[in-house]
Amino acid sequence: MLHNPSSPPAGGFTLFEVLAALGLCALLAATTASAIAFAGRAERIAARRAEATLLIPNLYASQRLRPDDLPEVPRPWQIEQPSEFRTLPDDSLCEWNRIRLTVAGNEIPPLALAILNDAP
Repeated sequence: MLHNPSSPPAGGFTLFEVLAALGLCALLAATTASAIAFAGRAERIAARRAEATLLIPNLYASQRLRPDDLPEVPRPWQIEQPSEFRTLPDDSLCEWNRIRLTVAGNEIPPLALAILNDAP
């Protein structure tokens, strides 16, 4: 059997096909990495919100029991406690204890809790 030199080779891929396949693989890898990073961030935010939901009743109880002391919070959380006085409609003053709860990295917005100080 004679081989015709003008006919293309029987098998294999061209350089263009190989480069196109590598480009598609790179695109899929980048998309997958981005989706995994997004899912990880969403999971961290959900965990922080769950922690905040559990912390708020503890902060309220701690503030009601010991209004002069700052409540204890877990490690990544930070707490601020400015007090402010507001005038009521009967021209008397009342003190509101505000607790501002923030987390390092600002993954979620700060949470504020205002407690009326009606202790004798």
